[in-house]
Amino acid sequence: METTRVTQYYLEMRYGSAVRVEYVDMADPENQAQFSELLAVVEDRDLPYPLVAVNGNLMAAGSAHYYRILPLVEQALQVEEQVSET
Repeated sequence: METTRVTQYYLEMRYGSAVRVEYVDMADPENQAQFSELLAVVEDRDLPYPLVAVNGNLMAAGSAHYYRILPLVEQALQVEEQVSET
């Protein structure tokens, strides 16, 4: 969770409100119910936590470190920018 906070801090400094970082505790039964489909994928593929999604797409598993997440966020923002230009 500490890594998530650090990543959130630096991404917010760099991108402001264009990026939202959220920690979801999958031990919480409410979250398990809400993300049941994702949990099925995690169990099927034996993915390690934490899981990282960008724009709702699962992009990484096992680390939420800033330097691992930064290129994924930059890629997603570039795609959004290209879509909005067309």
